[in-house]
Amino acid sequence: MIQRLIKNNLEQALFKGKTILLIGPRQVGKTTLIKEILSGVDYLFLDGDDPLIRTYLNSPNTKEIETIIGQAKVIFIDEAQRIENIGLTAKIIHDQFKDVQLILSGSSALELKTNTHEPLTGRKWIYWSKLVLPHFWW
Repeated sequence: MIQRLIKNNLEQALFKGKTILLIGPRQVGKTTLIKEILSGVDYLFLDGDDPLIRTYLNSPNTKEIETIIGQAKVIFIDEAQRIENIGLTAKIIHDQFKDVQLILSGSSALELKTNTHEPLTGRKWIYWSKLVLPHFWW
């Protein structure tokens, strides 16, 4: 796997009191990168492509979120832009579960940034992922 410049920044951002958003085009390895960073860590993976997950996270209350996340200390929501009201859901997780690290990733930058902008003001760090090809010098 190509070493990503963003990897160190993401690793250093963990457990610093902010929700982490990783945004970038499809198929550049966002999910793979996050899973690599979280290897060896017990985390909850929620896939926004899954209709059941979308239903659970669309507009939950604090008690429902508590049931979903259980004892997890790291929650990774992939394809987060597919979840309606993801910004409010993320805000509840961020505000009510202070010892939980929330990571959101998505390929639709405009949708994800727009849907999380106001609810997560001052609560997030946004990272942009893109495919970085190695340069070969002949």
